[in-house]
Amino acid sequence: MTVWKLQAVESGIVVQAWADRASLEQVVAGFAEIYGTSTSAVRQAWLRAYPQQAHLFRAVPVKRGEDETAVASSDKGMRDWRALNERQQAYLVACFHQDQEAEAHARAEHAAGRDPGPASVWRKLPFTIKADPAFTGYTDIQLRLKEQGLLDPGAGSSLAVLERHGLITLTEDQVEVFPLGPVNRVLVELTRVGRACVRAGLGAQAPVRTPAHLLSAWLWENLVKVASAEPDGLPEAGLWGKARFYLGTGFRPNGAASRGYIYAEPIRVEVAQGTFVKEYRWHLTKVGRQHIVDYLDDYRDLYPQFEMDEGTRAAAAGDL
Repeated sequence: MTVWKLQAVESGIVVQAWADRASLEQVVAGFAEIYGTSTSAVRQAWLRAYPQQAHLFRAVPVKRGEDETAVASSDKGMRDWRALNERQQAYLVACFHQDQEAEAHARAEHAAGRDPGPASVWRKLPFTIKADPAFTGYTDIQLRLKEQGLLDPGAGSSLAVLERHGLITLTEDQVEVFPLGPVNRVLVELTRVGRACVRAGLGAQAPVRTPAHLLSAWLWENLVKVASAEPDGLPEAGLWGKARFYLGTGFRPNGAASRGYIYAEPIRVEVAQGTFVKEYRWHLTKVGRQHIVDYLDDYRDLYPQFEMDEGTRAAAAGDL
């Protein structure tokens, strides 16, 4: 990394010596060290400056069938599942379903622009409140087990077995119960091993995790909305929740630079006194257009529910 190359980059000139992936990754790591920031922040800044080099950062997809770690995890999950009796399996499944409901609620809160809090908090699920149900009622997990006729004084031993197998963790806190006052409550949290065990036993696939270089479902949905509104642009209020802070230019959500895929353009109106801004509309930036062109096929596999037609894809590629 020589001085003249750094000067060229800072002047907006593409350095041909850094035109292959391996070299560029070394440069990104070097800049991260120089500026005291993360490589992902440097990579995003580089893409905003040189969107034509986006293909050099393109991740190589790994097919699920070729993921040896996933296969090994599935095998272990099945062994763990078979080590349980039917009652213990039923308890684990009841906890799993409640865990998945909590996860879906957290995703919905995040998409609506509200902070669901850390997973270490909302994944702790109430199992029982140590008081007469006449005062406390039943928790959601207890109701699931009650419907199956499995809620009885032996619940504690079943949970203890699951914890010994490393499938759940048990903790306690206190809640206010009128008119009793503070009462102890048992919380259950599935471990990753526990979720893998249930999925293996039920024959269910684990959800596909979004690769770091791609957008989450709700951000991709908003980017599609902006792309579909071109060339007129999407009204400022058309984006949901905090999507603008992650997709727009000039924002720093959670202290990291936003991706810079969209920008707000003011719509000005002539009046006698001059001009005033009537509204703002969202448009794709060049790097946003490049991202769509490079990864549309990947997004179609990940989120088939958010389709982008060929006309929109062509419009995105047209200005590159």
